[in-house]
Amino acid sequence: MLTNLCIENIAVIEKTEIEFADGMCVLTGETGAGKSMIIDSVNIISGARTNKSLVRYGTDKASVTAVFDVGEGFPYFEELGIDAEDGQIIIRRDITADGKSVCRINSAITPLSTLRAVAQRLVNIHGQPDNQNLLNPAKHIEFLDKFAGNGSLLEEYGVCYGELADIKRKIKELDTDEKERAEKIDFLTFQVGEIENAKLKKGEDELLEEQRAVISNAEKISLAVNTAYGNLYDSSEIRPAYDGISIAVSALEDITEYDTKIQAIYDKLSGIMYDLEDCTRELNDYARGVEYDENMLDEIEGRLDLINRLKMKYGGTTEAVLEFCENAKKALENITHGDELKAELKAEYEKKLAELSGIAAKLTASRKKAGEVLRKEIERSMHELDMKGAGFCVDIKNSGDFSPTGRDEVEFLISANAGEPLKPLVKTASGGELSRVMLSIKSILADVDDVDTLIFDEIDTGVSGSAAQKIASKLSHIAHHRQVICITHLASVAAMADAHYLIQKKVKDGKTSTSLKRLDHDNRVCELARIIDGSDITEAAVRHAAEMLSHAEKMKK
Repeated sequence: MLTNLCIENIAVIEKTEIEFADGMCVLTGETGAGKSMIIDSVNIISGARTNKSLVRYGTDKASVTAVFDVGEGFPYFEELGIDAEDGQIIIRRDITADGKSVCRINSAITPLSTLRAVAQRLVNIHGQPDNQNLLNPAKHIEFLDKFAGNGSLLEEYGVCYGELADIKRKIKELDTDEKERAEKIDFLTFQVGEIENAKLKKGEDELLEEQRAVISNAEKISLAVNTAYGNLYDSSEIRPAYDGISIAVSALEDITEYDTKIQAIYDKLSGIMYDLEDCTRELNDYARGVEYDENMLDEIEGRLDLINRLKMKYGGTTEAVLEFCENAKKALENITHGDELKAELKAEYEKKLAELSGIAAKLTASRKKAGEVLRKEIERSMHELDMKGAGFCVDIKNSGDFSPTGRDEVEFLISANAGEPLKPLVKTASGGELSRVMLSIKSILADVDDVDTLIFDEIDTGVSGSAAQKIASKLSHIAHHRQVICITHLASVAAMADAHYLIQKKVKDGKTSTSLKRLDHDNRVCELARIIDGSDITEAAVRHAAEMLSHAEKMKK
């Protein structure tokens, strides 16, 4: 359950901290006091999208911190890499003035995807958009699948559906007319022949470029090598370096026994002399191999020109050209043997289609079974919510075609009054009826989701009188085994709360801020009287509020 919510610099909220109780928690306040900001804050720590407009004007950063008591449920969170051994999960999300956000779970920076996965098991928020989803028949199948627990079956179906689509795509690629097929064969044959005739080798172009550089600069290279050789080893004009070092080595050889320092110098010079001898031998060998060969240079230039043209056409490197050739040969083979391949793909398609049909049939059976149970549960719940003669139906039809969710079309139908035919929700339900149907669905799905905290944002919209009292009783009943947090404008709902919080907006020094506090019994009476009578509270409203609280306590007991 949600035990603590700390909000800083979110819209009109400068800083407020809420210690939530278990059971049914109700938040009330004047219109525009900032009740929606509480819902927005919970959405923020649930992984909803954020933007800079949420950050309070004149501040650099906003933050929301929520503390959840998960009790014995921490093994699930450990699978997500969340350490919850103390039975607590602390979520914090910071939003900067430029709209960026950072998520933390138990102080560790966490990806948004992980935050959403964790929050999904902690809190479920119902707001007005959920009522709109209920009016959208395309969303009804999602409600039913969640109730039926079809998650793994849908995942299996989705994999098979994707594989079938891939096979279908391959068959379509092979379904070309004869003229187009012949043109493709000619073109691919030309491409493969052009590359194979070139007999390319990996790294060949780099080696040829080196050879071209040597031949093109043969005279310059020869002069430099001979000069180096003469100065190091053999020259009639100067004493070569090798001779000087050789004399020095000979001079030191006879005195090495007298001093270890001389021995060290002698060893170094000897090493240099031997290395120099190797270098001069290599220079001499290299010099004999350097010559300007115009014919060879022309051959290299021609070969490089061919390779570069192929690189420009087929990929940029010799490796890419060779890879292109292999792919072209495979494509050519597929087209050449297209009929055989198509026959194989069609056989595979039929096999995969049968597999998909089997999974779709399982989904349909599961939905029909769950639909009947859901119908009974929702009808029972609607009757409890003062819709005595209402009927409900989960209409499941076979669409004939395969879709990403199966072959079923699901729509919720309702009869608001006894004797009326079942009709689509969008054509029948009023705002109050829609709220009660949604409350019924939410209360039923709460057990499926296994979420400890349910938040209802004005679930009582469009209802009054006995219907409002029944909604209050329903929320209180859910709160026996779930924490319920509810924003309401109805006194009958607020009276059933186990903990009542008042949201107020104040203006100080020209700045608006919102605060929140938990009410004691006397203050609850005053707040209920305000909800009943408006700003001019009468004694009759106060008496009525006190009676409502007393009656609510008796009902809860």
